[in-house]
Amino acid sequence: MVSLMTYDKDSRELEILRTLSKDLAASLSEDYWNIEQVAALDKLQTILEDRPLMDMLMYDVTSKEAIGCLMDIRKNYKETLLMIIADLATSPMEYMKPGIMASSLLLRPWTKEQAREVLKDFFQAYIEKCSQADDKNMFVIEAKEGNLHIPYEQIYFFEAREKKIFVCTGKEEYGFYHTIDKLAEELPEHFIRCHRGFIVNRFKIRKVALSQNMIYLTDDFDVPLSRSYKSLLKGIGK
Repeated sequence: MVSLMTYDKDSRELEILRTLSKDLAASLSEDYWNIEQVAALDKLQTILEDRPLMDMLMYDVTSKEAIGCLMDIRKNYKETLLMIIADLATSPMEYMKPGIMASSLLLRPWTKEQAREVLKDFFQAYIEKCSQADDKNMFVIEAKEGNLHIPYEQIYFFEAREKKIFVCTGKEEYGFYHTIDKLAEELPEHFIRCHRGFIVNRFKIRKVALSQNMIYLTDDFDVPLSRSYKSLLKGIGK
């Protein structure tokens, strides 16, 4: 599944971009696309408070507070592919900052044909990115509706339960069929087995309480630590 969010304060443009996005998604990809749109910046902020993943974002930078908000969004969605919607009155110096990392630009005034070409390149860039997904950056869950790509930096831990593996991103969890033994062998080295049913991201560890058999993570998560795996966690999160 591919998640695409569009923020554009112009409702007429939003409708055109929605139609183009649906057409291009159907013609360029076999995955299911979740296409969402908002015309108000505060609504976008509210949605993203509980949104763990966002693959693509088309974002209007022409409102007064838009750049500052985008900088904040980028802190939580570093792997999201970004297309900027701007106009000639907006200086490129505002949205070409390193922290914004835009990959595409749709400049007003634009025609439907021009927008289609920009969106096509934007969509193809995402598809190519996924086809060349580097195991160092993404964990991929295969599903009937399409592959789900989760940046490793967003993963707190993996848990084995109910005959499945669940990956916790902090805001959401996703289940898939696998064995935790094989998963432990496949993951990057900063994912550490800490229990027969848990694998933890060492970069999310806040404290290892050996005497309590617990690992405390950032954002108030905790996972159990079994005796047989204590030696792997010594010296981490003291």
